[in-house]
Amino acid sequence: MSYLILSFTYKEYKTNEHIENISIIIESIKIKIDEAEKIIKYKSSSSYKNKILKEQQSFKNIWENVIFLTTEKIYDKFTKEDIPEEEKINDNKQNNSEINELTIFEKWKNLIYKKNTY
Repeated sequence: MSYLILSFTYKEYKTNEHIENISIIIESIKIKIDEAEKIIKYKSSSSYKNKILKEQQSFKNIWENVIFLTTEKIYDKFTKEDIPEEEKINDNKQNNSEINELTIFEKWKNLIYKKNTY
């Protein structure tokens, strides 16, 4: 008879422990669901969509000012008038003649240590 009582209390203990574990898991899942709902609500808001559009397509609001930082050469490239084709050809010829006058060592040195200016 005592065996039955002990076995029943042990089974009841195990059942209650299992129920407690399941309730803890359910609470943690509820917390995760609440966090996911907050994220979904934020990502479906117009402010988030506006932020993404600005990042992807470089949009700006009326009250915002945009500042571009660039080198002087790149700035001049877009602000000054184009050089006529004849002058470009002459510049290329001069550059080619200067390169042809260099020794092989100087050409390699120029290639390796030359700073890109574009």
